[in-house]
Amino acid sequence: MQTDWSLFFGSFHPLIVHIPIGIILFAALLYVIAAYRSSRILDIAINIALFVGAISAAFAALSGYFLSANGGYAPDTLFWHKWIGIAAAILTFCVWLIRKNKKYDVVLLKGRISAWLLSLCILFITVGGHLGGTMTHGEGYMTAHMPSFLRSFFSEPNKVQLKKLPQQPDSVVIFADIIQPIFTSKCINCHNSDKQKGELNLSSVEAIMKGGKSGNTIVPGDVEKSELMHRITLDPGSSKFMPAEKQPPLTAVETGLLKWWIASGADFTKKIGEANLDEKTKYLLSFYLGYDEENNTEIILPEAPPADSIIVQELKGMKLVVRSLTAQSNLLDVSFVMVQKASLEQKKMLLQKLLKLKDQLYYLDLSNCSLTNDNLALVAGLTNLNKLAVQKNNLTDDAVAPLKALQQLVNLNIGQNPITDKSISIFDQMDGLQKINLWQTSITDEGVKKLQAAKIGLVVER
Repeated sequence: MQTDWSLFFGSFHPLIVHIPIGIILFAALLYVIAAYRSSRILDIAINIALFVGAISAAFAALSGYFLSANGGYAPDTLFWHKWIGIAAAILTFCVWLIRKNKKYDVVLLKGRISAWLLSLCILFITVGGHLGGTMTHGEGYMTAHMPSFLRSFFSEPNKVQLKKLPQQPDSVVIFADIIQPIFTSKCINCHNSDKQKGELNLSSVEAIMKGGKSGNTIVPGDVEKSELMHRITLDPGSSKFMPAEKQPPLTAVETGLLKWWIASGADFTKKIGEANLDEKTKYLLSFYLGYDEENNTEIILPEAPPADSIIVQELKGMKLVVRSLTAQSNLLDVSFVMVQKASLEQKKMLLQKLLKLKDQLYYLDLSNCSLTNDNLALVAGLTNLNKLAVQKNNLTDDAVAPLKALQQLVNLNIGQNPITDKSISIFDQMDGLQKINLWQTSITDEGVKKLQAAKIGLVVER
């Protein structure tokens, strides 16, 4: 492969540009010290710093020019960033020249004018650095984590406002409420109106359909021909893998949602209720958005320490759906909906990893996972569970026995399993149980009455 030397040199711009900044600021600091303590050594040091700063600023400007030739940046922002950088280099050189040239060795030129020019240079460095940060990281990067007491002094007109979702999932617009937020969180840093890597902008519908250099970023109905899907599913070690620049990759769920959206036609206006979805897909979308049809606002959530983020990321990478129960809680809601067809060994490994999050795990969905007795024994170790779904697993009475260890469990869905009245004694020992689903089980009416008599107030769904 032929080396592009200009692009190679340009790639060092983020490194080179910091050298003159540090040197020029150091020269300014020496300037301040010299104002209070005159010294020939200080004058010599200032002149050296200014000369080296000017030369390194020129190299930084040159490397920036080569980098910009690769494209992908907003023309207006790039224009001002480039010329402000060049101006800073020229100003620094002028300050050095004024101080060095003996013909101009007068107090006014050497002192006041050079000081003002150096101050202007520092202002240019500040503005140019802000524009560079905007091109590299997107608008608002430098103010994203600003302390609250400073926010009142800075306007943030372009700050993205979180959109409030409809009360019912059927009213959710699939692109606007699901797909675009994925782009915003994982792709916009490099593909926005200010920075368009590969000439791709994912910040609007029009820009998305225009595509990038390849012209086939998204091909409605054809996942294989959609360059976006190709890039996000490459090996992370590939130079073409996206997101690039060490940004967090898409989770398995996010990748699955994008793949499904493109395969289904990449519609930008359709709502969940208007799409012809199977129950699994509809559940996954609702779960991803945080809908809970049985949400009880009167429940006071227990406190829990933060979950181990490494374990959480590992589980997400293994296709588990893991989300926070609420924004104010460390409790987790986990679903195996994406790994229902995985091997028993993989499911066992996932459950073993979940045990490391037993303090945070509050809701768990293991429906239709072909669970074994060993799996249920592992679930019994998740002693802080409040809600458990194990329907459609072909569970027997013997398999259910370990669940009696879940004394904090409030809601149990164990329907569509061939359990019998023998399991009644197990449910009776679960002190926290308030609601149980026994639909399509072999438990008799007499068994239900016995259970309700033993546990006053228990709601039984059949």
